Amino acid sequence: MVSEVDQTDQDRKVLEDFIVNNTDLKRLEALLDRFNIFEAVGLVRQEIRHSAFLAFLLNPRESHGLGDAFAKRLLQEAIMAAPDTSVPVTPIELSLWDLGQMEVRREWQHIDMFLLDERNRLAVIIENKIDTTEHSDQLQRYHEIVKHHFPGYRVVGLYLTPAGEKPSHKAYVPLGYSTVCEMLDRLSNDQAITMEPDVRTLIAHYAMMLRRHIVGDSEIKKLCLQIYQDHRQAIDESFKHIPSVQVEVRSFVQKLISDEPRLILDRTSKTMINFAEASWDSPVLLTASGWTPSKRVLLFEFRNGLDSLDLRLYIGPATDVIRQKLLGVARDNPSIFDFPSKSGNQYSTVFFRSFLTKEMYEIAAHEERKREIQKKWDDFLENDLPRIDAVLKNESWIWESSEPVD
Repeated sequence: MVSEVDQTDQDRKVLEDFIVNNTDLKRLEALLDRFNIFEAVGLVRQEIRHSAFLAFLLNPRESHGLGDAFAKRLLQEAIMAAPDTSVPVTPIELSLWDLGQMEVRREWQHIDMFLLDERNRLAVIIENKIDTTEHSDQLQRYHEIVKHHFPGYRVVGLYLTPAGEKPSHKAYVPLGYSTVCEMLDRLSNDQAITMEPDVRTLIAHYAMMLRRHIVGDSEIKKLCLQIYQDHRQAIDESFKHIPSVQVEVRSFVQKLISDEPRLILDRTSKTMINFAEASWDSPVLLTASGWTPSKRVLLFEFRNGLDSLDLRLYIGPATDVIRQKLLGVARDNPSIFDFPSKSGNQYSTVFFRSFLTKEMYEIAAHEERKREIQKKWDDFLENDLPRIDAVLKNESWIWESSEPVD
């Protein structure tokens, strides 16, 4: 039987072998520590800035010197990988077209990126999602808007997400950020002679940033797997002494809520943290049954998963009259609320924000996760919560009645 002292010596030797002269570990640290200009300016997960930079690359008349190469290749790759053949333009047609006069618009009719080529009567909608999801039938609305403004044009929709998720509308094809990375790599190699060095450096930094934070770098993943296989015992032993990320996130989120005077903690668990806006405790909104002891109809809930942290606002199990009235409020204010596709359930999500994605659990340190949560939380308190509160305070039926609405 191994004594406690001998076991400690063995554990120390395993950890020393893991840390000292571990070339794979040093290589991984070099990849992760490499300076990146996009990380330095805080672009990593900001959809608006990603859209702005991609719009710059897609515009054939910009100073990058790529012409229409990036736009054309990206469209071709997305269409070739489309799960069906309903796209109104083919990769061959695109290869023959000159897109040099194509116009690129940002936030036209709230569309993230809109590409318009009058010569070939082509209109391209690009909806960019990094930490958010579709809402309020926006893909359908954008498609109808473009068809209305540009009758007779071939309309192509691209749904750009980190993993190339399937869009809800058939007129759109999925496009993953990994494809964007591949296109940038090819362009840098193919046009290395003609491309300005500064532009090539900028593109290389952008592709590296995407691999680190959005799609995951295959080389980094391969190195991590190799390190784990070679030093499994040391890594497993280390993890025994690391607090659960889920527990750390829960503790930090609960403190944020407790420190905010406007809010009241409700029910909490390891995976769910419910809270409410204190001023919403009117008789009408204290009629929920079979949910939490507070009987609050409206509750915010943090979903604290193993690899995600999301914030939702729920309409809980109240009377049908109250639920339908609240759902009507959500439906009438689409810029603030997300109207649920299925409103017959007892629990309806009318607001959603992603606070942490899977990448923040795989790569980021605890302090970085806390900074990300804090940033999203500050935005929620300064923007989302006041807007939601203002809409509800304008609903006289909630506040004027001293009895529950029947």
